[in-house]
Amino acid sequence: MISQSNERIRFCWEHGCIDGVSVMVNGRQAAMMGEHPVIPAALHLNLVEGRPLTAMEKIPLLVRPDGFFAHSFFGLLRLSLSGKRKELERQLYLEIDAQFLAFQRLYPAQRELSVDSHQHTHMIPLVFRTLLQVIRDRNLPVGYLRVPAEPIGPFLLEPTLYFTYRPVNLLKNVVLNVLWCFNRRAFRKTGISTSLFCGIIFSGEMDEARLTKVFSHFCRLACRKEQDIEFLFHPGAILPGEPFLDPQKTGFCDFYRSPGRQTDAKTVCSDTWCRLIGKSAEFSAEG
Repeated sequence: MISQSNERIRFCWEHGCIDGVSVMVNGRQAAMMGEHPVIPAALHLNLVEGRPLTAMEKIPLLVRPDGFFAHSFFGLLRLSLSGKRKELERQLYLEIDAQFLAFQRLYPAQRELSVDSHQHTHMIPLVFRTLLQVIRDRNLPVGYLRVPAEPIGPFLLEPTLYFTYRPVNLLKNVVLNVLWCFNRRAFRKTGISTSLFCGIIFSGEMDEARLTKVFSHFCRLACRKEQDIEFLFHPGAILPGEPFLDPQKTGFCDFYRSPGRQTDAKTVCSDTWCRLIGKSAEFSAEG
């Protein structure tokens, strides 16, 4: 996310370990990744960490009094179901629009846009609907949108892994799949492409041994559905002494310094994994 994280991501790109990166435009990561425009980049829509690009007085539902984003994924979900949802939608529109404009300034030569989001907040139906509205209103050339509704089938086919899954990751996957049921119809009308996704159930533990076991199952499913596969890794990390986007959000801070990030970096750069992937799938990196 900051200097050391970006250096790791750049190393992965230069060694052919990843196909693209996701960039948050409201932090130092944006400027630093913008120095390497040759790396295919996706807008990593961020509504939960750091400072917004919109003036705080225009989006009071999204920020704390100190001007930092106020909510987590579930905080935004709860607010989107409250009586404030209409006003929230208006404020979300302003910030999503601002982040698209910032991304296009950072990558002016990128003709087709790809989009995903920090903590997968774009899967919240109100956020999803607002995102699509911004795309329509701006006539943005979005060609790819990440749908992190990870299929459970490949994991069920490997009983030896059953007791290795973190319950919190299983819960996240259930929530994202349920939310996708509300978004699927609107998405299909857009004509935007997506892929099968892997990166929720193994989040924080994307180790080579377990990924190798489910890889063939994902490939068979992708063939049946005639889709690519996107594998998500977090090879970056923040070292002691490097700043966070928001030190008050300790959950993010712990994640950026977790051992799982070392695991992701080791896996995505391993010879075995790179040979296994070949040209069969896309694999992207986030700070």
